[in-house]
Amino acid sequence: MFFEFGRVVWSGWMLDKTLRKIKFKGRNMKTLNELIEAYTNHLQQGEIQIAYKGILEFLGKLRADFIKKHPHYDVSSIYQGYMDMSYFSLSTKSLKDKGLKIAIVYLHDKGDFEVWLSARNREISKQYESVFCGKSFDGITVFHDDNNQDAIIEYTLTSSPNFEDQVILTDIIEQGIEAFITAVSNLLIR
Repeated sequence: MFFEFGRVVWSGWMLDKTLRKIKFKGRNMKTLNELIEAYTNHLQQGEIQIAYKGILEFLGKLRADFIKKHPHYDVSSIYQGYMDMSYFSLSTKSLKDKGLKIAIVYLHDKGDFEVWLSARNREISKQYESVFCGKSFDGITVFHDDNNQDAIIEYTLTSSPNFEDQVILTDIIEQGIEAFITAVSNLLIR
């Protein structure tokens, strides 16, 4: 969240206190009261809570699976987020020693799972940007969204997760994470 004179800005959203209007990525929106009314109406239908709970429960199972299968990983708790992203992170000893970690992220507005290489702080992140920028990644396609200050590089695990078949979804995500960790580790060794 960033504070500017007369307004509050966070993740592309801006509340102009003088106009009492919400702007999202520069577009005028409804008043905060109108948005809260719409939000309340959606919540009264009950579907949003069920979907959100399902996403978080799946992340919890995925996290528990990583702890069980990979006891050598340092696995964080789940960050639920503000309906923008929910994630947990993991780190190997080698990554942790460098101030790096892997984040397994569900992006609510995209409806997809990504894995990110992140750093403990912005200074460490800047150090590693040049190491990973424009490099080949053992057959996986990585990218960096310039608006994402939390990631050095990103990789989409699945853009259309099937929550109805969580065994297959878990396999897809775990295989993608392992490929990502291997690729990152190989680049760090060079």
